[in-house]
Amino acid sequence: MNISKVNTILTLDYLTNTPEGLYLDRKRAKISLQDLANEIASFANANGGVIVVGITDAGVIEGFNACGLKKLNELQKVVTGYLNPSPVYECELIAIKNSKNENDNILLFHIEPAINYIVRNNKDDVYCRQEDSSIKLTTNQIKSLEYERRERDFETEILFDSSVEDIDEDMIELYKKRLGTDVPTEQILKARGFFLREKHGQLHLTKAGMLLFGKNPSLYLPSARIRVLKFEGNEFKVGTEMNLVKDKTFDSCLYKSVEQAKDFIGSQLREFTHLNPEGIFETVPEYPEFAWYEGLVNAVTHRDYSNSGEHITVKLFDDRLEIYSPGRLSGFVTLDTMMTKRYSRNPQIARVLNEMGIVRELNEGVKRIYSEMQKYFLKEPIYSEPDSNSVLLVLENNIVMRRKRKEESLLKNDIIQKTWEGLNYLEKQIITTIFDKGEINSEEASRIINRGKTTAVKMLNKLVDKKLIVWTGTSKFDNKGKYIMKN
Repeated sequence: MNISKVNTILTLDYLTNTPEGLYLDRKRAKISLQDLANEIASFANANGGVIVVGITDAGVIEGFNACGLKKLNELQKVVTGYLNPSPVYECELIAIKNSKNENDNILLFHIEPAINYIVRNNKDDVYCRQEDSSIKLTTNQIKSLEYERRERDFETEILFDSSVEDIDEDMIELYKKRLGTDVPTEQILKARGFFLREKHGQLHLTKAGMLLFGKNPSLYLPSARIRVLKFEGNEFKVGTEMNLVKDKTFDSCLYKSVEQAKDFIGSQLREFTHLNPEGIFETVPEYPEFAWYEGLVNAVTHRDYSNSGEHITVKLFDDRLEIYSPGRLSGFVTLDTMMTKRYSRNPQIARVLNEMGIVRELNEGVKRIYSEMQKYFLKEPIYSEPDSNSVLLVLENNIVMRRKRKEESLLKNDIIQKTWEGLNYLEKQIITTIFDKGEINSEEASRIINRGKTTAVKMLNKLVDKKLIVWTGTSKFDNKGKYIMKN
């Protein structure tokens, strides 16, 4: 049963059993005023969240009876005496039964992220929430945070042309289901004051609200999309050598775009079969799914949406996968510290996507990208900031092993196995391409072998004569005809 009037997802079971993390912390009632103030500041300087006082780390409800009414009153006033400026928060007193079955109380501090300022304690120290703890920032980290805070108002800006008609009700229902609530749509979007706001008697979505819950975010924020490009080969070629074979854009709300892009990328990546040491054929993916999916989620969550001229781009090459995200690493996170430090440029977006189950702690996800690539015997992921205003993740596959696995898989076909060694290099290129793509036409074959169309057609027909491939056209002049593998 919900026990909070401020946050509809907070039940006693949630507060006692949910693991502590970026958005939740438990503190005993005997915590010092200074320590509690530092914790509150750390949440405000990160993504906001809830601190429950009166419950131990292990989830035992101690309450305040043992500490007395004076301590309870002092804790409720801690922000005024210890923090400057005061963060936006609400202190909620909740009547409960403690572990001894006595009538008692706990305190909930509902803390919003500080948008355009940094919260300091009375000693001028700055704390910031990282995973399940609060860290004291260094001088350089504080400077980075000060710089970043000038950009943190993007999410709260109101889109005055928008209205409740722009809300994607399917997305709202999915969100309610994840939260376990059935409160009205307007109430859930107004709850934190960041998604739906009223001005001059009219309700409008904020930019964060549009990105998370809008039907067509790209109508208002054109760069809020994911574009996936697939190329033949290892380079991006243009003109007569154009090698772009797939180009798809996803511009729904963020959650739907991520899931749609995930399905599409998964359909374009290949699986390779090889003989393991036991002589059994194994099928392995081109890249571990977690690595590229987490890279995509991080790009969507932490990109700079105020950069209206750029969008997230995923490029699939034969030898690598690239994920480009507009905006440099945010706050005090650097290329050297991204596996141990966490800071979100878009705290409200990050929080909702976390509640939807697709966002992990940034450093946890990055660390696992590295470990997953290692498990697949692939090179370490490469993170860079190529133009000081973007982040690029590159995942490389093992092109040598990939070709070997492709060849092993091809040779499972008895006819190919008998003729493979008698094929020249260009013929093998054509066969493996058809094996990968399922089909090919004469123009594509010409480009792949870097020969004229006449030569390519002769080579294709030679492979047809060898009963390795089949022509599907109605005649040799059929422009829509394709060459496919012979069953």
